[in-house]
Amino acid sequence: MSLLTLEHLTKQFGGLTAVNDCNLAVDAGEIHALIGPNGAGKTTLINQICGALQPTRGQIRFDGHDITHTPQHQRVRLGLARTFQITNLFKNYTVLENLELAVQARSGSSFHFWNPVQREMHLREEAEQITELLGLTFRNHTMVAQLSHGEQRQLEVGLALACKPKMLLLDEPMAGMGSEESGRMVELIARLSQNLTILLVEHDMDAVFRLAQRISVLVYGQVIASGHPEEIRANPDVHRAYLGDDHGGRHP
Repeated sequence: MSLLTLEHLTKQFGGLTAVNDCNLAVDAGEIHALIGPNGAGKTTLINQICGALQPTRGQIRFDGHDITHTPQHQRVRLGLARTFQITNLFKNYTVLENLELAVQARSGSSFHFWNPVQREMHLREEAEQITELLGLTFRNHTMVAQLSHGEQRQLEVGLALACKPKMLLLDEPMAGMGSEESGRMVELIARLSQNLTILLVEHDMDAVFRLAQRISVLVYGQVIASGHPEEIRANPDVHRAYLGDDHGGRHP
């Protein structure tokens, strides 16, 4: 059963068509990877799904709801959360404080200045649960500015988890990482997939083929192929359009 469905989704910026009559279905419980060359329209597509951009035409359905014109914050309440290519964290706060703020934003906790701190202990408890899932418990009281790049990317995933999503949109979570940090992120995404549906935009093909149950290939704003990893590996259209390979001699 599809949790997310895009039908004929199109986004134009003046004379430029960034996403062109795109159709995509993401099934509940799967890791679905979206790949394609630079400029293919992947981030524009993600921005429309999360509500940062309004489509020129087409429809977006999530968990049985037409969310094509639903405001971004309401999509989050429905269970749709995302990360970004560039980290967006409070660098002068600790790991726990960043997560507490994210939990507070979702829960509506008051943070009244004169309230006893015990009334806000649930924020700390939930934040600590998230750091345990992220594998960052040993960094709970570390300022974010002192974290490595990979740890900051993990924390950003944690901020999305604080929204208690049904589906997580991950926009290039391995960007700028070395092999060791990428390996930790792959392990984290695999753990999260036990309870979440994930749409993964990523250029690291080793990570994509390790994680994804299905892969869709976006070229010039259109999905040219969608299927299981081995189907995508063998697809000659993918090799021609994505790799510029007329013989299909290389794997994506």
